[in-house]
Amino acid sequence: MKQRGRKSSASLSVFAKPRLVSSSPPSQAPPPPPDLEPPEQEIWRDIVAEFKGPPVAYHILADALKARQRARECGEIIEKEGYSEVGRDGQSKPHHLLAAERSATASYQRQLKALGIKF
Repeated sequence: MKQRGRKSSASLSVFAKPRLVSSSPPSQAPPPPPDLEPPEQEIWRDIVAEFKGPPVAYHILADALKARQRARECGEIIEKEGYSEVGRDGQSKPHHLLAAERSATASYQRQLKALGIKF
């Protein structure tokens, strides 16, 4: 007969839990990822100069800066093309990249907040 209800912690502790994050920070600040553009690489260097965290935090920082890069690229396109565009029925509507820019900016801010970086 199968056990009903929750399993006890003793029965679950048979397997050792793997350690996913090293508690020791890297001895040297890692270089910026090659897929970041120069403005984001500069931000990387500024943050990493003061930030000491586990190795996984640098991956989160890279993802945050990629989101910032997407937001910046969307903003540049919007500035060039204008904030509104003509819809298929001739009506004026917001530029389709405004939502993408807003989402990428929010992602960037959320990830920095998760890392405890004040901005």
